[in-house]
Amino acid sequence: MTGARLDRLKRLVRPLVPAGLRRAVRIALTPAHERYAQADLERVKAVTAAVWRGAAHRSAKYVPGYWDEVDRVERRTRASRRSEWLAALPPFAAAESALEIGCASGRNLYVLQERYPRMRLGGIDISPEAVAHAQSRVRGEFLVGDLYESAAMLAGRTVDIIFTMGVLIHLHPGALPGLLAEMRRHARRHLVLCEQLSGTNEVVKGPAWWRPSRKVTGDYIQWSPDLPAMLRRLGLPCEVSDVPGVLQSNGARHLVVVPLR
Repeated sequence: MTGARLDRLKRLVRPLVPAGLRRAVRIALTPAHERYAQADLERVKAVTAAVWRGAAHRSAKYVPGYWDEVDRVERRTRASRRSEWLAALPPFAAAESALEIGCASGRNLYVLQERYPRMRLGGIDISPEAVAHAQSRVRGEFLVGDLYESAAMLAGRTVDIIFTMGVLIHLHPGALPGLLAEMRRHARRHLVLCEQLSGTNEVVKGPAWWRPSRKVTGDYIQWSPDLPAMLRRLGLPCEVSDVPGVLQSNGARHLVVVPLR
């Protein structure tokens, strides 16, 4: 069928098909990685920054809930055991310093402190309340900062390891290469990324089908980014494995280790 004939057929059929059904079909036929455009980046930044900056005000459980009673053996849960698994990874054994990007209230850093008392630790998070909680439990240098402002956030900081857990999934994939490049500049030995991956930067939560003319609504947007592909384009080989099944959770299903020397 020629293009002209196809266009005529579409014009004839269009009035007979409800708008909602047309939209559903169009979405289904659009590859996942094309369902959002770079033009959405600024709107996504505004939405996600507002969500996480104000998380402690919306829920009284946000800060203590992330902590998860990690220092009480009888109450340890999957989340705190995952922190212990992370701290036991080989890259940390040889490190003298580590920085967590998106540290929340500091559970992972607390476990590292218990395992390696002499390790110099630091954390960055967008929530002032979470950072205050982390500072009350962990000896280290903390900063309230927006991950979308990575150059300013990491300026003047150099550590052996920069790591994340379930954080990069909340950032627009268009912003991740820049953040990864900054992390590489400020880490001497390893990047350790405990995240959730896909090969298409899949949108897994939030308003997945927004358009440039549509306001981003909802307060929770999450992707499964293709971090290995982004790292390869930066010239960074990486090792990818699964988080042990009993420790997996939303946003923390895969481990990406990037050796830097």
